[in-house]
Amino acid sequence: MGRWRTHVETWLAADRDGQDEAADAALGRMFAALPGVEPSPAFVARTVKAAWAARARQRRLAAWAAAAAAVLIVGTAGVVLYTAIDGRTAWLVLTTAASLASSSALWLVSVGVAATGWWATAADAGVAIAAAMARPYSMAALVAVEVVAAAAFVMLHRLLRSDVELRTPRAYCF
Repeated sequence: MGRWRTHVETWLAADRDGQDEAADAALGRMFAALPGVEPSPAFVARTVKAAWAARARQRRLAAWAAAAAAVLIVGTAGVVLYTAIDGRTAWLVLTTAASLASSSALWLVSVGVAATGWWATAADAGVAIAAAMARPYSMAALVAVEVVAAAAFVMLHRLLRSDVELRTPRAYCF
């Protein structure tokens, strides 16, 4: 711990005497002798947890702010329309806007339900494929099918090369 202090004194003395090269070397030795500072795992865990919490809070605030802005805009537009136009026309415009908003919200919910169903189907297919590949016999069969497919591809390639009309290189003939 005290070793870096002697390097500091050597560096300051060399710098004071005008020995630039010796001062640079002493400065390098001083930094090399300094103990490394590393955060503890508990500090890292607390910092990461606080960062994720701040990010989640920021997203929640952004969502609430967007919803509040939308409500404010719609309400202001409604008040302006109601005061600018007579009551019956404004009521017609407001009910039409409310109808459009509710139908679009219903559409978003139904799309979300459909997307969730497709995601669940894809997840089930992935689980089935993973389960099949986890079994050693299934893996051996899969490798055998791949080898046969590669051999068939090579034979098709040779067959296409041997044909007189296909000897000129084309996109489908490597």
